[in-house]
Amino acid sequence: MLKSPIYIKLKTLNDFARLVCSLERIPSPVYGYKYQGNNILAVPLDSFSGRSIIYYVDDFQSNENQQYLLYKISNNIEEANLVETVRDTSALYSPIINVTSPPPAFIKPSKISTTTRYTGVGLFDLLSLSKLVAFRTIYEENTIPLFIFPKNSNGQSSSREGKETRMHVLGTPMNMLDSAETNYFYYVTLDQIVDKSFLKFSIQKSGHPSFSNHIDEHGFVYLKVIQLGDPHPLVKI
Repeated sequence: MLKSPIYIKLKTLNDFARLVCSLERIPSPVYGYKYQGNNILAVPLDSFSGRSIIYYVDDFQSNENQQYLLYKISNNIEEANLVETVRDTSALYSPIINVTSPPPAFIKPSKISTTTRYTGVGLFDLLSLSKLVAFRTIYEENTIPLFIFPKNSNGQSSSREGKETRMHVLGTPMNMLDSAETNYFYYVTLDQIVDKSFLKFSIQKSGHPSFSNHIDEHGFVYLKVIQLGDPHPLVKI
């Protein structure tokens, strides 16, 4: 029996395009369909307790002639668009698979109970998180995204220069053993607003990781940062 998936909404089309295209050897195909009158782009990239985790975005304009999701970075400016053909050789393209009749179980979100959550593992700092994800990426030979979202417990905020800033969580789901039954989420908490698309750090140098909008500096490892539209439904911190 097909289990209902867990849907996680991304903040913008740029976040969605970065997730499926950026730093990937081959961009992932994505699914396009309509749900309750809204255009949806969705991609299944993970699973949890036998249910697919589907990342999606719905705040964009589309028409039936747009067949590809274009992604590129030029002069440190990120671009994501829906296009009809593959023309720009400097861009990455994800094919859009248009679905007219998705199965009901596919579009019906799962109910998430208090027991259906990752086990959180708080890390000391950004460097610890960067090293963990980078070396795991090398081991798995595919990219591991970092997800950032507002912290959802107790409405906590931080005061900086007289301004209240809501705490955010930056992390990623990861199991250190393929046979592990427990699903872990490794994370750090931040008291800053992150408006950059990547986290960069150097293995050769001891400097602290920093957020960046470009990925062309030599000597750095880059990790893509994906903004969620809301607090992560599987993370309670």
